[in-house]
Amino acid sequence: MIARNLITQGSLAALLVGGFTACEPKANDLAVQAQVAAQLQAKAADDRVAALEKQVTDMKAGKNRATGDQETINQISASQIRALDSQLADARQRATERRREAVSVGSTPGAQLSVYKTVEVPNGARITVRMGADLATDKDHPGDPWTGTLAEDVIVGNTVAWPAGTTVSGVVAQSTPAGRLASGKGGLGIRLTTVGRNGVDAGTYMVVGDALGNRDAKFIGGAAAVGALVGLLTDKNHQGDHALGGAAAGAVAGTALAAASADTVIRIPASHLVTFSLTGPEQVTLR
Repeated sequence: MIARNLITQGSLAALLVGGFTACEPKANDLAVQAQVAAQLQAKAADDRVAALEKQVTDMKAGKNRATGDQETINQISASQIRALDSQLADARQRATERRREAVSVGSTPGAQLSVYKTVEVPNGARITVRMGADLATDKDHPGDPWTGTLAEDVIVGNTVAWPAGTTVSGVVAQSTPAGRLASGKGGLGIRLTTVGRNGVDAGTYMVVGDALGNRDAKFIGGAAAVGALVGLLTDKNHQGDHALGGAAAGAVAGTALAAASADTVIRIPASHLVTFSLTGPEQVTLR
């Protein structure tokens, strides 16, 4: 899971409120609430960029390298770096937008601000996505973007944090046709990176298959999970599922995909439902 050195929301909110009160003694509660929410979003976006930068640096330096079949490890590592580079570029753009919004909100009179409310979507929350287009190992590559929509509301208590139909996006994390690896397997993995206006950390959905047409869907917790991916793609009898490190193998992956006939191409079809699970809490600002 992406590590974050976040000040707690409560302490940051108190600090921001205190600062705003000192500078703007006549600021109303609405203005303070909006300014705090905007600052929290900007800080969370900056923290995500810093964490992704560290992941990319560590991956390129070979830190925490997995053990096992070297060819598979090299291929998975290279794919992870491409996926992380793509995710990092998007996160940097999103962080720039959040900082601009924080400045804009800070300079807007309270009477002109909409009511802001921040809710925390908890670690482990399920996010079910309807894929917007077909993905396949013969045409999609690590780092390529994909889009979809939420298939159902994400609810916190009695509040809808993200409604069904919200646009989501992500990156292809792995794309290897069946039969290309020493184990005879291949895999198509995707990572969810944004829900609406929020960047998220939600693990990797992986369809593992062989050249005989067998397909199995897995969910892998964590951002990179190189060891888990190596385990899934090198074992012939799913003996590497223990490498998931506490993530539920297939538990939230949805219906396993089965090919109609032997095929080296591994696919995730358009409109297919894919369920991810947040690997860390996310702050969502409602307007």
